[in-house]
Amino acid sequence: MLNQSHMNIKNIKAAVVLMAVTAGYAYQTSHLPERTLPNTPDPSFFPWINTVFALVLTCALLYQGLFIKKNNNNPLVKNRKNGLALLALAVFLVFIITLPYLGFILAAIPFVAVFMWFYGEHRKTVLIIGALGIPVILYVLFRHGFGVMLPRGLLAGLIA
Repeated sequence: MLNQSHMNIKNIKAAVVLMAVTAGYAYQTSHLPERTLPNTPDPSFFPWINTVFALVLTCALLYQGLFIKKNNNNPLVKNRKNGLALLALAVFLVFIITLPYLGFILAAIPFVAVFMWFYGEHRKTVLIIGALGIPVILYVLFRHGFGVMLPRGLLAGLIA
C-alpha cells in the first residue's frame, strides 16, 4: 500500500494536470460564439459551469495534497461496496448500450429501479412508481421544457 506522503504527491501531480486541462477547456470555452436571441443563455454558459466545477474540485484536490496529512496506516479493506460499484457500472453500461434501441423511457425504467434499490429503497410500490414515473417526468421535462430530443426507440410512434 502507498504511504500517505506518496499519495499526497500523486494528488498534487493529478491536480496540476487537471488544472492544465481545465485551463485548456476554459480557453476553448471562451471562444464559443455569442447568441443574439433574447432571454437565452449563450452556448458557452454550461461549459463555463463545467469549468468552474472542475476548477473547484481541482483546487480541493490540490489543497488535500498540500495541507491534509492523514496518519492512516490501515490497509484498504475490501467490502461489499466494491462489488456494488462494479455492478452499478455494469448497469450503467447496459443502459447506455440499450438507449438508442429501446429509447430513453424503456431503457431508463430498469436503470432507475436498480439504482433506487442500490440506494436502499426496497418497497416494491415505491420502486415501481419511481421506476415508471421518473423516466417519464424526465422525458417530458427535457422534450417540452428544454426542447431536447431524447431517443424514443421502440416508442417512436406512441410518444411525441
